[in-house]
Amino acid sequence: MTYAKQNNDGVAEQMARRLVSAYACAMQTHLAVFHDLTTARAPALNAEHGLDIKAGEGLGAAILKVMKPAWTTDSPDELLNTNGLFFSVWVDADCAAQRIARYNLHAKKLRFIKGEAFAAREFVRSFREQSKDALAEWPNCTFPKGPITLFEGHFRLSAKTLHSETSTLIDRFAKLTPVLDRLLAL
Repeated sequence: MTYAKQNNDGVAEQMARRLVSAYACAMQTHLAVFHDLTTARAPALNAEHGLDIKAGEGLGAAILKVMKPAWTTDSPDELLNTNGLFFSVWVDADCAAQRIARYNLHAKKLRFIKGEAFAAREFVRSFREQSKDALAEWPNCTFPKGPITLFEGHFRLSAKTLHSETSTLIDRFAKLTPVLDRLLAL
């Protein structure tokens, strides 16, 4: 191997390590914002709407999750649910590269909660119909096909605004919970 080849490999390796280190640092910053929101918002969200809020790392992302304990059969301490209805905001490597934070409302295996006869597609259709005006105000909100993701979107990722943007989405989600509760009660 020539000196030039070794030197280029060394430079590339150094640059890769710096990128990984910068990404890890940014993720810790995003996670700190989500933990701060969890601490600041948990008492009022629970008292006013019965919502739990939690933050952590999972699936290579900094995640903030909001849900009612009755919306899952998982332990309340679980960040990555196996079933249930939950709202999430997250930043992963793909998000960071695009300079966005993503959010969604996910309905995963609701039959574990509601029983085998639960009509997931009808639940999603009804929710979208009843919430379309409110969701029109959400940033870059779309409605994927199928019953798993009720809606999804993204917003510009900025260290200066991540806290306020995420807090705004939490408030907007809290206003949708009566619709979700009504539909789950059917």
